[in-house]
Amino acid sequence: MNEKNENFKHDIILRSRKRMEMNGISEVSSFDEKEIIAQTNGATISIDGVGLKIEKFDAENTELVINGLINGIFYYTKEQKKKRGIMGIFK
Repeated sequence: MNEKNENFKHDIILRSRKRMEMNGISEVSSFDEKEIIAQTNGATISIDGVGLKIEKFDAENTELVINGLINGIFYYTKEQKKKRGIMGIFK
Protein backbone atom coordinates (compact mmCIF):
# COMPACT_ATOMS: atom_id res chain seq x y z
CA MET A 1 0.00 0.00 0.00
CA ASN A 2 1.46 3.35 -0.91
CA GLU A 3 1.85 6.28 1.50
CA LYS A 4 -1.07 8.23 0.02
CA ASN A 5 -3.50 5.36 0.70
CA GLU A 6 -2.20 5.03 4.27
CA ASN A 7 -3.37 8.60 4.99
CA PHE A 8 -6.97 7.53 4.32
CA LYS A 9 -6.89 4.44 6.51
CA HIS A 10 -9.57 4.04 9.15
CA ASP A 11 -11.60 1.20 10.59
CA ILE A 12 -15.23 0.82 11.62
CA ILE A 13 -16.72 -1.82 13.90
CA LEU A 14 -20.51 -1.86 13.98
CA ARG A 15 -22.05 -3.97 16.74
CA SER A 16 -25.73 -4.91 16.26
CA ARG A 17 -26.43 -1.43 14.82
CA LYS A 18 -26.30 -0.08 18.39
CA ARG A 19 -22.61 0.69 18.89
CA MET A 20 -20.01 1.93 16.43
CA GLU A 21 -16.29 2.05 17.14
CA MET A 22 -14.13 3.96 14.66
CA ASN A 23 -10.49 4.95 14.38
CA GLY A 24 -8.77 7.27 11.94
CA ILE A 25 -11.17 10.10 12.85
CA SER A 26 -9.49 13.51 13.00
CA GLU A 27 -12.49 15.66 13.92
CA VAL A 28 -16.20 15.58 14.76
CA SER A 29 -17.74 18.45 12.76
CA SER A 30 -21.27 18.28 14.13
CA PHE A 31 -23.57 15.99 16.03
CA ASP A 32 -27.10 15.60 17.26
CA GLU A 33 -29.38 12.64 18.00
CA LYS A 34 -30.05 12.02 14.26
CA GLU A 35 -26.66 12.61 12.59
CA ILE A 36 -22.98 12.72 13.46
CA ILE A 37 -20.53 14.14 10.94
CA ALA A 38 -16.87 13.23 11.34
CA GLN A 39 -13.71 13.82 9.31
CA THR A 40 -10.96 11.48 8.18
CA ASN A 41 -7.96 12.62 6.18
CA GLY A 42 -9.66 11.52 2.98
CA ALA A 43 -13.40 11.99 3.37
CA THR A 44 -16.30 13.15 5.48
CA ILE A 45 -18.38 10.45 7.16
CA SER A 46 -22.03 10.97 8.06
CA ILE A 47 -23.62 8.52 10.49
CA ASP A 48 -27.42 8.66 10.45
CA GLY A 49 -29.59 7.16 13.14
CA VAL A 50 -31.88 7.60 16.13
CA GLY A 51 -30.79 8.56 19.64
CA LEU A 52 -27.15 8.89 18.65
CA LYS A 53 -24.70 9.80 21.40
CA ILE A 54 -20.94 10.16 21.37
CA GLU A 55 -19.56 7.96 24.12
CA LYS A 56 -15.93 8.81 23.39
CA PHE A 57 -13.93 11.02 21.05
CA ASP A 58 -10.17 10.99 21.42
CA ALA A 59 -8.58 13.24 18.77
CA GLU A 60 -5.04 12.30 19.81
CA ASN A 61 -5.69 8.58 19.22
CA THR A 62 -8.26 9.28 16.44
CA GLU A 63 -10.94 7.16 18.17
CA LEU A 64 -14.70 7.73 18.08
CA VAL A 65 -17.33 5.58 19.82
CA ILE A 66 -21.05 6.14 19.13
CA ASN A 67 -24.10 4.59 20.78
CA GLY A 68 -27.67 4.63 19.44
CA LEU A 69 -29.58 3.05 16.57
CA ILE A 70 -27.40 3.35 13.44
CA ASN A 71 -29.41 3.54 10.21
CA GLY A 72 -26.69 4.44 7.71
CA ILE A 73 -23.04 5.26 7.15
CA PHE A 74 -22.20 7.60 4.29
CA TYR A 75 -18.95 8.89 2.81
CA TYR A 76 -18.41 11.97 0.72
CA THR A 77 -15.46 14.08 -0.37
CA LYS A 78 -15.16 17.80 -1.03
CA GLU A 79 -16.02 17.17 -4.68
CA GLN A 80 -19.21 15.29 -3.80
CA LYS A 81 -22.29 17.17 -2.71
CA LYS A 82 -24.42 14.05 -2.31
CA LYS A 83 -23.91 11.32 0.26
CA ARG A 84 -22.76 7.92 -0.96
CA GLY A 85 -23.50 5.05 1.37
CA ILE A 86 -21.26 2.11 2.03
CA MET A 87 -24.14 0.38 3.71
CA GLY A 88 -27.05 2.54 2.62
CA ILE A 89 -29.94 2.90 4.96
CA PHE A 90 -30.88 -0.03 7.17
CA LYS A 91 -34.60 -0.40 7.69
